[in-house]
Amino acid sequence: MLIKKKKKNIFGRFSFQIVVIVVLVVVFVMGSALSKELYREYQIKKEVDALKAEIESMENDNYELSQMIEYYKTEEYKEAEARKRLNLKAEGEKVVMISESESEYEEIVDGEKGATIEISNRLKWWNYFFASR
Repeated sequence: MLIKKKKKNIFGRFSFQIVVIVVLVVVFVMGSALSKELYREYQIKKEVDALKAEIESMENDNYELSQMIEYYKTEEYKEAEARKRLNLKAEGEKVVMISESESEYEEIVDGEKGATIEISNRLKWWNYFFASR
């Protein structure tokens, strides 16, 4: 009878260890699956936030474009473009043309002889940077 009690005790301990190991494995597997799902949920939330920000940016761009379209439909814009591109003027408006000098040279009068010396713009810059002072 003593032998049977020892065998039951060994099997009882052995079965308890197996149960503990199985429970630990199940807990580990469940914890691993839970952590994967939490990480996946975090990534999805981050992606949703990025998409919401992109939607907001596109809505702002859309609003700006609609405002530009409304401005392009106004007479003020059409008049400004006609002035700029077609060189048109409004009624009662006077246009003044200022012509630039045709010569790119500057005339300098030589003090001793009274002769006129012409200096090109390029030579002026050369003298400005490289001439001795």
